[in-house]
Amino acid sequence: MRRLFVAISIAFFLIQPCSAAAMQRYDMEGAVMRALERNPSVESARHSAAAAESARQAARSSFGPTAAATYGYDRYNKDRPSRAEHGAASLTVRLSQPLFTGFQLLNTYQKARLQAESQQLQLEARRLSIVLQVQQAFLAHIRAQESIRSGRRSLERARSQLAMAKTAWQIGLKPRLDMLQAEVEVARAEAALISHENERDVCRTRLNTLLDLPPAEPVEYLGRLDIRPFSRTLEQCLAFALEHRPDLLLARKSAEIAGKDLGIVRGSFWPQVSAVLGWTTSGSRLDASGGKYAKKDYAYANVGLTLSWTLFTSGRRLHLTQQARHQVDAMEAAVRDAVNNSAYAVRSCLITAQDSYRTVKVAEKAVVSARESYENARMRYEEVQTGTYLELLTAQSSLSDAELAEISARAECLLALARLYEAMGELHPGLQEGRTLP
Repeated sequence: MRRLFVAISIAFFLIQPCSAAAMQRYDMEGAVMRALERNPSVESARHSAAAAESARQAARSSFGPTAAATYGYDRYNKDRPSRAEHGAASLTVRLSQPLFTGFQLLNTYQKARLQAESQQLQLEARRLSIVLQVQQAFLAHIRAQESIRSGRRSLERARSQLAMAKTAWQIGLKPRLDMLQAEVEVARAEAALISHENERDVCRTRLNTLLDLPPAEPVEYLGRLDIRPFSRTLEQCLAFALEHRPDLLLARKSAEIAGKDLGIVRGSFWPQVSAVLGWTTSGSRLDASGGKYAKKDYAYANVGLTLSWTLFTSGRRLHLTQQARHQVDAMEAAVRDAVNNSAYAVRSCLITAQDSYRTVKVAEKAVVSARESYENARMRYEEVQTGTYLELLTAQSSLSDAELAEISARAECLLALARLYEAMGELHPGLQEGRTLP
């Protein structure tokens, strides 16, 4: 029995490191890269882009010739009057090459090409959106972890003060009120710690969902709220955004597509010309190769031109042309609106990021002052016996609030930087200035 227990213990300790090593770990950059590869919405946009590319290739194939074969066979109940045969078969092969379509084929292909490029831009927009969502959830998770560490320090200080107040009350040096206030402070610290732990678990579930992992999957997300520098000016940010923002590029593509639609409608006013090459064989048998009375000259070839021109449509083409022209004007106005919105988004995000950097500096100074104030109040209460317990509780609460404020300021600063990159249309998985994705 003892040997069995020892064997089970050894197996447990051998398996435990393997399971721990099997736990997935991601920093911010790794989490973003997995989301870009496995997130279902990104995968859906990727397939849509591939479908649009196939549509472009199909539109390009319209420039080439088309071949069609037609076969028919009829069986009569008696000999036909013209010949004593019960069957009649015919096989026709027809090759058609469009020569002139009023530029409809060209405009249709160019429209398909622009739609393929638009789908690619929508994929880039989805990638940008997913990157921002992952970074937001990741920063919220790291902020919750840092808040948990701060909450544990606050709880440790509160419990130390409770033990000190209880000892002082038992020996008659301090009133019972100090002990009761210390117990209330411990309860507050425990409640705050529970809240931070709950926030961390929620953020972890959100990250798992974005990374296409089971919600309850035990994943370790590693990172710190270290501030990343950003040195570009507003003019540089605006110039980059005007060239790379997917929504702005999409608006421009939509205007170009509207122009191609106008060209397609205008092409309906022109004639359609095609070259035709055909070959036909007929007969009374299934192979359509002559019959009893047609042993030769049963097959023939033909070549020619076909012209089709619609002359009158009761004003339909005119109204469709006006509709397409108005659509072009609407898309051009949408481009101007997208430019204005892009400029506003970049400027507001840059201002927020710059203010966030200054807020972090202020929060750091506040933590230093609050920590010094707490140490001073604790020394006056414990050693000098001149301070009140209310002063100590106030200093301890101020220190906890200052630490949480610094954590929030750092997280908001990084979040503002992530939003600025998203507003510029630039992919930075780890929020590092020199590392981007193509």
